[in-house]
Amino acid sequence: MLRALSKNVIACACTWSGAVRLFARTDPTVMPFIVGYHRVVENFEESSKRTIPSMLISTTTFEQHVDWLAKRFQIMSVDEIGRRLRSGQRFGRPTAAITFDDGYADVYHYAFPILRRKGLPAAVFVVTSLIGTSQMQLSDRLYIVLKQRQLSGNSPEMFVMNAMENLGMPVTRLPEWGMLGQDPLRLLTLLLNRFRHDEIRALIGTLELQQATNPRAADEMAPMSWDMLNEMSANGITIGSHTKSHALLTSERMATVEAEVIESKHVLEQHLRRPVHHFAYPDGRCNPTIVGAIKKAGYEYGYTICHWRDGHDPLFTIPRKMLWERAAVNALSRFSGPIMSCHVSGMFDHNGFCEHDHRVVRYE
Repeated sequence: MLRALSKNVIACACTWSGAVRLFARTDPTVMPFIVGYHRVVENFEESSKRTIPSMLISTTTFEQHVDWLAKRFQIMSVDEIGRRLRSGQRFGRPTAAITFDDGYADVYHYAFPILRRKGLPAAVFVVTSLIGTSQMQLSDRLYIVLKQRQLSGNSPEMFVMNAMENLGMPVTRLPEWGMLGQDPLRLLTLLLNRFRHDEIRALIGTLELQQATNPRAADEMAPMSWDMLNEMSANGITIGSHTKSHALLTSERMATVEAEVIESKHVLEQHLRRPVHHFAYPDGRCNPTIVGAIKKAGYEYGYTICHWRDGHDPLFTIPRKMLWERAAVNALSRFSGPIMSCHVSGMFDHNGFCEHDHRVVRYE
């Protein structure tokens, strides 16, 4: 409570004094403010009991975000923003864009009607292997099984350790054991940071054999269908790639990287019958080698979730700010315009610190 109150007081003081402009990392008439979301749900409190809270925003809060942005920025499609950035054309007045990652069906059910009613464009970056299926992303499956383990009164950490030993996975790659406080999200993050996609898939398969999961959570996280995507594409929504399987590209072999980015583009263009120019890096993980792979695959624009820019190909590292239900609320849990202003300026971005390594690395 005290931390939230302090944050709101600082945000209000900086916004009302105009000091927030001193923290601005970019001029929104030169580089638009691009906001990103994941899931849009009817009831945040209810959904957050079963799935990752920081992936969620309620319809009420999402509409407050959109209305605040629309009053202060011209909301533009990423296609038009890309064309202007490529030509070096300024935007005339502050500009913003709205994007969604992953391709959850709730974006179609809840966000799309709001955007359509207000006549606003947006972009959706989808995981193509999930479209039209009942499957969940690996990260969601892993979180659910770890959360269920925690709710059953057992240690998710020991649960994972035993499964890893049975699979012959090197437990030594996780020296942080014992320091996670049995938090499913911290454990999930650690595993995703240390293992490749195929290793995570094998681990989840073993865990799910031993721990029943919540079927309601699985239903909530259903992906979009091709009919949904085609309808959105025909009504002001740009569809881009978020890889084939949401593999974290900087952790994968180069052959996997190439397959993820090339196959997803091909599938999207085949079904949507239009070119796909935009790519969002899963979890924002990229480096110059990954940027080169995206460029080689035929994309024209790439989107991160931090302020790192590739000096040779800046259009392939366009920054975004990912927001969720509690990202811009005051101490009373109500939407706060001053806090939103601070997010736009980058004031809360810890001096540009990014937890991911964007340096060049060797790939197999």
